[in-house]
Amino acid sequence: MKKYRFLLCLMCLISTEMLATHIVGGEMNYQCLGDDQYQITLQVFRDCETGVPYFDQPASIGVFGADNSLVYDLRVMPMGDDTLNPQLQNPCLVIPPTVCYHSTMYDTIVTLPFREGGYQLSYQRCCRNQSIVNIELPLETGATYYSFISEEALLGCNSSARFNDWPPFYICANLPFEFEHFAVDPDGDSIVYEMCAPFLGADDMAPIPQPPNPPPYDSVVWVNPPYNTMDMLGGIPLTIDSETGFLTATPNNLGQYVVGICAQEYRDGVLISTSRRDFQFNVGTCGLEVVSSFFAPELQCNNSLLVEFDNQSVGSNDYFWDFGDPTTENDTSTDFSPNYTYPDTGTYEITLTVGSGASACTDIFSREITLQYPPEITIDVEPASIPLGASSQLNATLNPNYTYEWSPANSLDFNDIPNPIATPTETTTYTVIVTTPEGCVSEAMVTVEVLPPACEEPNIFIPNAFTPNNDGENDIFRVRASSFITEFYLAVYNRWGEQVFESRDINTGWDGTFRGRALSPDAYGFFVQIRCGDNEEYFKKGNVTLLR
Repeated sequence: MKKYRFLLCLMCLISTEMLATHIVGGEMNYQCLGDDQYQITLQVFRDCETGVPYFDQPASIGVFGADNSLVYDLRVMPMGDDTLNPQLQNPCLVIPPTVCYHSTMYDTIVTLPFREGGYQLSYQRCCRNQSIVNIELPLETGATYYSFISEEALLGCNSSARFNDWPPFYICANLPFEFEHFAVDPDGDSIVYEMCAPFLGADDMAPIPQPPNPPPYDSVVWVNPPYNTMDMLGGIPLTIDSETGFLTATPNNLGQYVVGICAQEYRDGVLISTSRRDFQFNVGTCGLEVVSSFFAPELQCNNSLLVEFDNQSVGSNDYFWDFGDPTTENDTSTDFSPNYTYPDTGTYEITLTVGSGASACTDIFSREITLQYPPEITIDVEPASIPLGASSQLNATLNPNYTYEWSPANSLDFNDIPNPIATPTETTTYTVIVTTPEGCVSEAMVTVEVLPPACEEPNIFIPNAFTPNNDGENDIFRVRASSFITEFYLAVYNRWGEQVFESRDINTGWDGTFRGRALSPDAYGFFVQIRCGDNEEYFKKGNVTLLR
């Protein structure tokens, strides 16, 4: 029992290992050698990192008739193993070092006499990379590499058109991609190019069918939307020129994508053969081997025309600065982080080139800076001192192109104009921030002094009568003042000089009683002594009449 369990587990491991081979591209071609002899060539690509095990040894190439019946099962051994590292069209771009493909070729010769309907050639393998984003269930989806030899091709000893080269399998996100994806036909036939859906092949249950499953073959199932045959990368479509095979795209989404391309071979207007391939595009982030970058203020508003540059470049020790000064030809430097003094205010364009002519890679970075002296701000107030309740006119330098912001704003009629009116309730310092259209900022301040009311009448009011009858009107004899009072004293006497009331709180008045008893109507003498916030004193004696 343990022995059978071990064998079962071993079979599981073998199946898993076979499934792990990650096919990333391939194509099938044929060449007529004469006398019904045809050379069949199969090229297959797999992922270096996840491609397990090695390429099929042997690969099974099926030759089927037009009725989809198997004619030959060709078993072909691989011709070596080639490791392909990614190369970009721009030599100054760099990509992650882990991206790598393996490739192998299978080559055999077979006798294919004339047959009604021609022949179908196919090779199948499972599976594709799980990380592919534009087809459904990629880890369970295999590939079929297929070629069709028509009756016309057999009669004319035709050879299939061959694509000139494989496109790079790593392309940079958000950068234009171009590739001359043309094919060469040895017979001189016309070729029409189109994007075409790759064929499905083996599945995860039988990843290496030998012989291959018979035609017809279904196409991969796109994740739709957004992907389809006309838009295999999503976003900005991948397109091919039908006449030249010129392939263009600007991929803007990261990921791995299956792509299919067909070259249709026409002779005298009749389709006699189709060459098709599919491959995997890895769209990723590309860094620059040499990067030019520097920091300088976009706007410099001070009394200096000297600008300091902070070099933030990487990848080279060769620097050439052009400071964009039109008044001289000596406005260049090869220093790492130079300084430059400009002749006047204005806007200048600075350019930094990193890398020399001897280097394969250079990078250029430019930016504009604007130099201004500070927009001198003058500010005045009229009048500078006001009594409480009065207003002052504030005035800052007037320019219709400037913006203004005054603070504090609660005692101003407007805070975004050059000349607001201030009505403060206490002495206040106002600040105005003035900004030019270019963004230069200046600040100025002015103070409005609020004078306290004079320590005298009518700012101090003492009534000459009151009626303590609890009707809510004039029931209390109280001193009122609009001045800021720091000290207060009030005393009330009857006609015999006896003190009947005393207070040191201006808010506390006399209610017409003495020792809890309401006094009779009469004239009573009072004495008031006050000191105000400006240290002035007020003193008064007089009479107040108590009425009932």
